[in-house]
Amino acid sequence: MNRTRLNAVLRIRQIQERSARGHVAMSRNVHRQAVAAEARTWQMLDDRAAAAAVGSVDRLLAERALVSAGMLAAETQEIVTVDAAERVDVAVSVWTLAARRVEGLERLAQRNVELEREDADRRVANEIDDLVLVGFAGRAS
Repeated sequence: MNRTRLNAVLRIRQIQERSARGHVAMSRNVHRQAVAAEARTWQMLDDRAAAAAVGSVDRLLAERALVSAGMLAAETQEIVTVDAAERVDVAVSVWTLAARRVEGLERLAQRNVELEREDADRRVANEIDDLVLVGFAGRAS
């Protein structure tokens, strides 16, 4: 693979890796928000249970309905939190693959530079050898 094409592919892979890294960050942020929302809901339910003072049957039924609704909301938020955690795992896997691709291409580019340098050194050494041989042949004749 020539240097120009390799550099173009490397730039594309680096952009893909940055995009995947950004997706990981967004996924982690969504997960943090879901965890915080779920924790707030559970905390509100705990606070409500501690402050509950029931004076009548109607008040007891209203309190029970409120707690049931809160439990349903907390369970729904738990599903969202688990889903967000799974999305983080997927995003991290995609980013890891993209980062490995970039790393492989960077190693290939470095190896190509080393090969080009070795080839240039070899050409210089061959030119020096040729000059020495021409000089030696001129003196021998």
